[in-house]
Amino acid sequence: MIERFFSAQTTEVFPLSPLGYLVILLFLIILANLTLRYHQKKRFQHFFQGIQWVQVIFLYVWYACCHIPLSESLPLYHCRIAIISLLLLPSQIAYKRYFALLGMCGSTLALTVPSFDPYPFWHLSTFSYLIGHYALFVNSLVY
Repeated sequence: MIERFFSAQTTEVFPLSPLGYLVILLFLIILANLTLRYHQKKRFQHFFQGIQWVQVIFLYVWYACCHIPLSESLPLYHCRIAIISLLLLPSQIAYKRYFALLGMCGSTLALTVPSFDPYPFWHLSTFSYLIGHYALFVNSLVY
């Protein structure tokens, strides 16, 4: 099971059922409501920033360990640029607002029309895609 989660062997993209789409969108709506309710709580903010850090670190460590070329993640996707900006830029920089808006719109679109990598379901790339976009959505809304 663990080997399959971290596998570098591509297969084909798993089919997502209509129920899967509904669950993804329902979870997005739940997170939007939770964010609107708890966005000022530091524990809430730190929790989702921590999730984002874990997602980014796991993804790039997996790239390195499986000898997947960095070009696989290039060009840098808008969501990855937004993640890096929200996690690393100070709040006073004007560009951070732009990247938060980009992250909120991009993550909503990515979760509305998901495009998974060609690995079996449940794989690190699926985890990174879903969890990363959910965390980016929350972190963007919080900002």
